[in-house]
Amino acid sequence: MKTRATSFLLAALAVVSFVLPALAADFDELPEEAPAETEEIEEVRNAVMLDGEPAESVEFEILDGVCYVTVSSFVSMMDTEAMVEEENGVVSVNTTTVVEVVPMESLAGESEAAAEAEEGAEPEQAVEAEESAEPEQAVEAAGNTANVVTDDLSLTAAAGGDYVVANGRYLYAQDGLPQLNGRVAAPVRLLARVYNLNVAYNAENDLVLLSRQEGGEPYLADASTVYDGDTLYWLSRIINAESGNQPLEGKIAVGNVVMNRVRDPKFPNTIYDVLFQKNQFSPAASGSIYREPNEESVVAAMLVMDGAQVMPNALFFNAAGATRSYAARNRAYVSTIGDHAFYK
Repeated sequence: MKTRATSFLLAALAVVSFVLPALAADFDELPEEAPAETEEIEEVRNAVMLDGEPAESVEFEILDGVCYVTVSSFVSMMDTEAMVEEENGVVSVNTTTVVEVVPMESLAGESEAAAEAEEGAEPEQAVEAEESAEPEQAVEAAGNTANVVTDDLSLTAAAGGDYVVANGRYLYAQDGLPQLNGRVAAPVRLLARVYNLNVAYNAENDLVLLSRQEGGEPYLADASTVYDGDTLYWLSRIINAESGNQPLEGKIAVGNVVMNRVRDPKFPNTIYDVLFQKNQFSPAASGSIYREPNEESVVAAMLVMDGAQVMPNALFFNAAGATRSYAARNRAYVSTIGDHAFYK
């Protein structure tokens, strides 16, 4: 009996001595797996890079292959002093960047040259020159201080909207502006345009690479320097006349057809001549083109002028379902948006 008990005990100890090292080995493997997960998470967090450095503070998410970043985190990355306000699904940004500081020596030289010119000028001319000077410039020159040249940015975006407005320019977000963690987000490429950043994609490491343009302006140019008044006038009016009651995408599509024709060598090369080409746009013949456009038609025109494309190759459109038109019989069908069918 004692012999059997002793044998059983020895057998049990042998089993335990075999199992414990195996369990210990399992536990020893856990610390090695944890760093692997940490590295993977770190790689995801650093999916956006700016000038070769990880943009760790940027909130982002990949949706349908598009990298979206929250406007507030992107702006804070670019300028920690920017004023960002976000409430009820609308974010607004106001910021100023120093572009150039003119040295005092340069101002002193300008002041001496101005003084010499003033001495040689007639009294009336001297008075006129003094009156025409900007107040700030006069104060700076008088106080012998540096002249600070700045550039401003004003930006607004609304969750669920289709565009970002930056310095009066309308930048199209074709798939809309979602919210990430309760904050308005936009495609990273769109916000890169606002800051004149170069954008590249590293497919091997799944990285969005942003870089500042050497010698570039800090923000995109103001609308007043970009939107041609004549183009905006006619484009907004033809969009309104042809698709004033259509969704924004349909308005942009009509604008695309017009501008595609302007660029196509088979059509006239000015927007006016394209619109008034014989038997092409009925509003030009009927006079309805002269009606004041509604607000969204003007927005659509600016979106098109700033690169919005939903019909990049279309040159014709007609009422959806119309089968006897020239385009329906002779041109390749592209797509239908709202009440219009488009052809290339």
